[in-house]
Amino acid sequence: MENSPNDSTAGWPRSAVLALQVLWLVAAPACATGTSFQRDTSWTSYFSEAAERIEARARAVDLTRSHDVRMEHAELRDWMQTLSMEMMLAGPEAWGPGQDALARGALALGDLNSASVHVEAAWSAGFQEPSVAWTRALVLSQRYREQRVEALTVLDPDQRRVREQDVEREYREPVLDMLRQARGKEAPSADYGAALVALHEDRLDAAAALLEAVAASHPWFVEAPLLRADVLLLRSAQLWEAGHQDAARAQLENGRKSLAAARSTAESRMQAHLAQVRFESAVIAILRTDLPGTMPSYDREEPVPGVMSFHGPEGSGPAGRAFSALDAASRLNPAAPVPPCLRLRLLNALAEHPRRQEAFNGHLAQHASEIANVMLARDPTNRCVRFEQLRTQVSREEKARQERFSSSMPSVQDLLKAVPPAERGLEFDLLHARLLEHEVALENEWGGPRVGYRHGAHRDQAINVWKGILAREYRVPAYWVRFGEFLVDRSLDPLTVNGAGDLDLAEEAWDKAGALHTNAPGLWLLGAHVQMAKALRYQARGEVTDLTWKTAEVRLREGLTAHPRESSLHHGLGQVLLEQAKERWASGGDPTGLLDAAEAAQAEATTLDSGHGPGKRAQADIHALRAEYAWRRGEDPSSHVDRAEAFYLQAMPEGPSNAEAVLGLMRVHQIQARSLLEQGRDPRPAFDRGVKSIDLMARLALIRRVQYLRVASGDSLLLARWTDRTDPRQAELHFDAAEATLTKALENVPRSHEVRLDLGEVNRYRAAARVAAGQDAEPLVAKGLALADALLKERPNWPEALLLRAAILRTKDPASPQAREDRDAALKANANLAPGWRRQFPEDKPRVP
Repeated sequence: MENSPNDSTAGWPRSAVLALQVLWLVAAPACATGTSFQRDTSWTSYFSEAAERIEARARAVDLTRSHDVRMEHAELRDWMQTLSMEMMLAGPEAWGPGQDALARGALALGDLNSASVHVEAAWSAGFQEPSVAWTRALVLSQRYREQRVEALTVLDPDQRRVREQDVEREYREPVLDMLRQARGKEAPSADYGAALVALHEDRLDAAAALLEAVAASHPWFVEAPLLRADVLLLRSAQLWEAGHQDAARAQLENGRKSLAAARSTAESRMQAHLAQVRFESAVIAILRTDLPGTMPSYDREEPVPGVMSFHGPEGSGPAGRAFSALDAASRLNPAAPVPPCLRLRLLNALAEHPRRQEAFNGHLAQHASEIANVMLARDPTNRCVRFEQLRTQVSREEKARQERFSSSMPSVQDLLKAVPPAERGLEFDLLHARLLEHEVALENEWGGPRVGYRHGAHRDQAINVWKGILAREYRVPAYWVRFGEFLVDRSLDPLTVNGAGDLDLAEEAWDKAGALHTNAPGLWLLGAHVQMAKALRYQARGEVTDLTWKTAEVRLREGLTAHPRESSLHHGLGQVLLEQAKERWASGGDPTGLLDAAEAAQAEATTLDSGHGPGKRAQADIHALRAEYAWRRGEDPSSHVDRAEAFYLQAMPEGPSNAEAVLGLMRVHQIQARSLLEQGRDPRPAFDRGVKSIDLMARLALIRRVQYLRVASGDSLLLARWTDRTDPRQAELHFDAAEATLTKALENVPRSHEVRLDLGEVNRYRAAARVAAGQDAEPLVAKGLALADALLKERPNWPEALLLRAAILRTKDPASPQAREDRDAALKANANLAPGWRRQFPEDKPRVP
């Protein structure tokens, strides 16, 4: 009876009942013999035959026309569940053969993770037959291929090389060892096994030839063309790196033909379509000189996430082929987690591609976020999707900063915190560092920390994160370079207590990056930046800096020898030459030759950047400096002001450089205003010129910057000096504004020499105005002298501070001996300041240095 209480199997799953029946049929003959060897042989034979049935059925499904395979795969997994139960019920003798059968079944279904778990369990149980060695070799080799192809998508060549070395070290010998033990059990032919050996011995041409023969003789065996495509991709990467671009492209086209053959033969095999996705993703990274292509046009309403309906033309190039292959894979199983993950990874790769401006549009980032949200709602623990979602958001924030849109960084911080500590590996740390770099850039552009953060907190966090990254992975030169650049940035912060220590660490980072035998442009830039920062520190203390600037120049010229068309190196060289020109001027020399050389370097950088990049603003800075030097010599600066203005206006739309361009334009208009004032003319037309060319919102965005506050104070001081002639009460308001602005600046940089010098100038001119009006100027004189004395104590013999003190002392006593002594010392140190002094005090007759 069906529900008889004597039925001992009542309530058992049907699969378990069937398993027991099959178990009895298989075990009975073995038990009758009474020998362990026969039992083991029976189990091996039984599970091997079961695995062959699953493999055959899975291949039959693969070779059908494209369709939803979930029902058929579910049936095969039920078979495997039955095998699993039989294995457990049968005891230790069945464990090894059963695990091997489950591994083969999982491999046939494309579940590499499960296949790896089962085959390792079989091997650990001592079941190490040649057939098991073959299965293990296939699993390990597939892991190797996927990781080698994924390594090709890494844009940094040194980082990619390290990953490739790790993959080779982890898989090469184990796979070759398994292949040696599996000899004679290769399926479907020994040539396929020989091709795997050739692959892992890096004999790629031999492997491709063997696989071509296997594919021709066994057209149903799609593993051969799939492996051949990977082999040709790896060979193409080698050829491309060696400079043989035509040969590399030919190999890629042959690889695509192999993939097309595999996909057309096995339309319902998801792994064939995903192989195309990985192939094209690698191509996008390898051929960085080419456009990555575009994704197809899709309907916004998708039936299921990751499966999209065409309503427009197919996408072009590698990206278009990859997205089409993803769609084909998703239609086979819309619930599969791998296609959405690869889709997110591809979208992010396009967002980060060097030529993304032409290839990546904002709606792709939105699309990536939508996929991630749906997938995480289904499975919040999906590590891949969670990481790619974070990567997408960081890319969006970076893009928003470049295009000056609003930022929503707290959401990214939330995503970071949501990643469990156990999953925070090297990739997480690299993304965290990238996020912090974005925050630091925002603060630098904004002029200070965002609300709720201590000044420099994000930069300090970034330095700590890079320390952690280098503790995990020290072999990538780019990591040392980024760490060193953050240290240089912190050393230049006026609030940094131990800037010299940071520069020593940065120099060590430069040495370690160079010891890794890299020749990347970033290495030479870091080396130059360390020396430039040291020179600026020496300069601030009034020490000799010639050798330091020269070392920076030598490092950049060495970099240009290796990379003559690297725009960043030309730009860096222009910066060094400009600073050398400033120093030559400050020592009383003629900076013209160095300014000409700096301008030529920046012009070359701009040409290499196709008319864009920082070189345009740097050219403006050079013309602004020419204007300042012309004014100080008593010449008309107008022509240089005009040229500087033209370059600044061109540089303003260049994203993050907009802020520096606005500041530069304000400074150069102030030079014109000073020139007008010294001629007895109204300086306001120069300021009106700035109002017309600089948007009010652009000014307001800089209101917290120290450099902006200095320029604004200078403008107020010039207006005070002009209006003092006709409206002393209005002049007092301008003096107040100048002093208040500098006081605000000192809250951010209390030790700044330049800001305190500016404040001293305000007190000096205000005191002179009161003396001319017959009023008491003693408090202002005292404040000005205190500032000048403090500056000269910290930076002895600074010409500008000496002239400030001399001018203030002359306000009290035009015949002051100390004023004459300070004046003579200043003009001896820098004769270029003499024309300006004579214009201010024409009655004074200093000895010409």
